[in-house]
Amino acid sequence: MGIQGGSESGTPHGEEAAPASIPAPLLRDYRHVGGIESIEVDGTRYFFGYDFSEDLVLSPLIDDVELMSVFAETHMEQRDGLHDRGYWRDLVDGSREYSELAQPESCSFESEQLRLIITSLRNIAETGVPAPDFDYPYHLRFLLSSAGQWKEQFNATAEGVRAIKGAERPADRTTLEQIARDILRETRNAMDAVEGNWAEVFDALTQ
Repeated sequence: MGIQGGSESGTPHGEEAAPASIPAPLLRDYRHVGGIESIEVDGTRYFFGYDFSEDLVLSPLIDDVELMSVFAETHMEQRDGLHDRGYWRDLVDGSREYSELAQPESCSFESEQLRLIITSLRNIAETGVPAPDFDYPYHLRFLLSSAGQWKEQFNATAEGVRAIKGAERPADRTTLEQIARDILRETRNAMDAVEGNWAEVFDALTQ
């Protein structure tokens, strides 16, 4: 699922990677100024490049430190210019403990948690019964939006999640069932829009 630096199939490690094996950037218009972020999905740490000035994900999800460093050296820069692999490796390592986008506890996800989001919404869409424990993490929605160049912004989700939890009544001329359907639609749109391997890593949201 994540792009790895080495495998039984012969994919080279980052330190040995030839240009053809370096993942393509999600945005190919120019070399973006950015930094390194990371998340954990089902116990696997994934790294990715991020343009903080434009709020855009720059890379696929890469689960190898060296390959992420090579990607950044090849496709990214910082405000003071280009840097070598060793410089980027330090930023990759640092992203395990620190994020400029969210608190560390908001950067871990489990497929079971993702599947529960979808099954809960489907149940509400059918029954109209709220789910007080419903949780659709903001950071997850933010990352999916930025990995899809903000083609989907989860506006209905932001407006409707309190109603889904039963914390407030649905707005006039809408129902809880419709709110749930709208959130499911936004999730499908986001998963269709994300590039690289983001949809593969978060495929539990499509099940």
